[in-house]
Amino acid sequence: MSTFHSRLAKVQQQLISDGLDAVLIMSPAATTYLSGCYLLTQTVIPKREAYVLVTGSGHASYLVCNIEEKMAREDSWIEDLHTYVEFKEEPATAVSRLLHQHNLTHARVGIETHTLPTASAQLLRDALPFCTFSSWDTPMAEIMMIKEPEEVAAIETAGRLTLRAITHALTHAAPGSSERAVFTAMMTEMMSHGLYPMFNVFTSGPNTLLVHGEPGSRSLQPGDLIRLDVGGRWPSHYLSDMARTAVVAAPAPQQADNYRKLYNAQMETIEAVRPGIPISDLYHVCAASYGRQNIPFSMPHIGHSMGIGLHEHPLIHPGETTLIQPGMVLNIEPFLADPVRGEGYHIEDLVVVTDTSYRLLTDPTPELIVVPG
Repeated sequence: MSTFHSRLAKVQQQLISDGLDAVLIMSPAATTYLSGCYLLTQTVIPKREAYVLVTGSGHASYLVCNIEEKMAREDSWIEDLHTYVEFKEEPATAVSRLLHQHNLTHARVGIETHTLPTASAQLLRDALPFCTFSSWDTPMAEIMMIKEPEEVAAIETAGRLTLRAITHALTHAAPGSSERAVFTAMMTEMMSHGLYPMFNVFTSGPNTLLVHGEPGSRSLQPGDLIRLDVGGRWPSHYLSDMARTAVVAAPAPQQADNYRKLYNAQMETIEAVRPGIPISDLYHVCAASYGRQNIPFSMPHIGHSMGIGLHEHPLIHPGETTLIQPGMVLNIEPFLADPVRGEGYHIEDLVVVTDTSYRLLTDPTPELIVVPG
């Protein structure tokens, strides 16, 4: 069975089990997962909506803006492709027409309520007054939550190449380089190995407490802490997401101690990963490690699942009751803010859950990376 037919079968089986006639998927990650086509504009131009419709009979249709038709025809495995003309027709109006074509005017339809814009949802309800729409966010997220072997392989490749680029750029930086110069070298290295850069957190010195700060012209000085969180997209659409902390020239004793404690907390959390326990247990293991080491803990979450989407279900937070299952890919990313020195420390690594425990997809860094000073 092909990847597409396997995914389609999972969706079909679940929607029937939920008593639905069809599901309408429109989040960027889930439509990519089902269609095989990545449309950048779904994310950067949210009004340019795209949808995958799956019916109880197992039929799949793909609706995109006509600007994206060529890419959709070339990249998607869904043959039933439909388009709408931007500004001439609202995307939701085209969706209602598609539901009419499939005789779903009186159907029970699942939708991704967290992603569907309020205006589009209202247009659908107005155009299809006899349809019953219900939330299908959780079932779709749970289908994507368990990764197939080829998905794990793509995520692992993207993660290891990203870590390689990070380490190379930091350890080969010229003394006195700017944040932007080191970051550019890092992105260049990622791209040379086939990764498309996706996000660019890079800060130094007092700016390391800016959680999502971007690289600037600031020159790196001896003793500066560097904190980065970067990711790229592999050609199969799966993402990397890596955080590392470095120091210019040599760490001060307090910097080395802070990092050692953060690393201890990360490893204790990783070593607690096993099937059958609530995901929230990992959060509490991490918080307890901070407490034992007498370092401040204030994170609302300490990691997340990922794949085509950056933050996929479930996130690792204290209220999440989802049980850890084999095939989940988890990012473990504790953060430490030192209010005395005014510095932020961050590390992030990937694991896949196995039948009994976990397997590292990226190798944790036990000491601060040293940048030439």
